[in-house]
Amino acid sequence: MTTASVPRRAPVQARSRQTVARILDAAAAIADEDGVDAVTTRAIADRAGVSYPSLYRFFADRDAILDELMEQHCAEIDARCIAAEQTWPISSIAELLNNELDLHVDYYRKHPGAAGLWMGGRTSPTVTKHVHARMQALAGRLHDILLTGGLIPVDTDPRAMLVGVEMADRMLELSYRDNNDFDEAILGLGRVALIAFGNAMAAGLPA
Repeated sequence: MTTASVPRRAPVQARSRQTVARILDAAAAIADEDGVDAVTTRAIADRAGVSYPSLYRFFADRDAILDELMEQHCAEIDARCIAAEQTWPISSIAELLNNELDLHVDYYRKHPGAAGLWMGGRTSPTVTKHVHARMQALAGRLHDILLTGGLIPVDTDPRAMLVGVEMADRMLELSYRDNNDFDEAILGLGRVALIAFGNAMAAGLPA
């Protein structure tokens, strides 16, 4: 996907909302089972049991469906992260970073279509902007968790954790590249680098 999506028409009636949900659920199922390339408007309509006019009533094209599907995945990952973060007893930066990585890898393995959409390079400017905003929010939460736990100096630049989050995302993308799953060896190497950066944060990064 290389072009920005046209905002879709938001459904008002319950029946219309159900149709949109069926379209997105169908797209997600096809992406998980057969890969993103298999997600065509024809396949989606057939799987969802809706007519083509119904599909195009709410989505301009296939890319618009994939854009909204990725945003849906991001919202679900966020919800899981926020819920999990409230239960983790965190005693070190390494523990927090490893927990976050494990949560994301687990989600992407359960929803391979989401991994294909984001790390497979099929992202539009709309989705890229949305995910980058999510990274900002995630970095802010992690910074606050570490600050509250006394695990980083009080004057730590909040942008330091954003660097760490972006590093982790890049590492996940690299470990997924050319694979149908994450490369454990690359994940292991990436964890070493990420935790080293985290430990540098704990020690106080140079100003």
